[in-house]
Amino acid sequence: MHKVALVIYSQLEGSGRSAIYRQMMFAQELQRAGDDVCIVFDGAGSVAAAALADPGNPLHPLFESVRAQVRGVCRYCAKSYGVLEAIEAAALPLLGDDRGHASLRALLNEGRQIVTV
Repeated sequence: MHKVALVIYSQLEGSGRSAIYRQMMFAQELQRAGDDVCIVFDGAGSVAAAALADPGNPLHPLFESVRAQVRGVCRYCAKSYGVLEAIEAAALPLLGDDRGHASLRALLNEGRQIVTV
């Protein structure tokens, strides 16, 4: 069994859209194999999390299929990018265990491989 953390820094624009799509497909693949996977939205990825949580977004159904694996969204970044209210409204967990930011070291401490886009 693999322990993997998928960290999304990209927005849903340009090549970021396909990168995020692929991360969510990878999360599904890991789930099907019985692996332990979590997803963290950090940096500009907080904007993507808010967009993906919107039922009107074409990628929303895919997002919902992996929503249970979403560990959370960086609180600091969500506030910086102006999407904190949208993240809270979507009931996505906020992470701030490293001076207000999501801790990547905590993922390493869990023995996770970190994959980023």
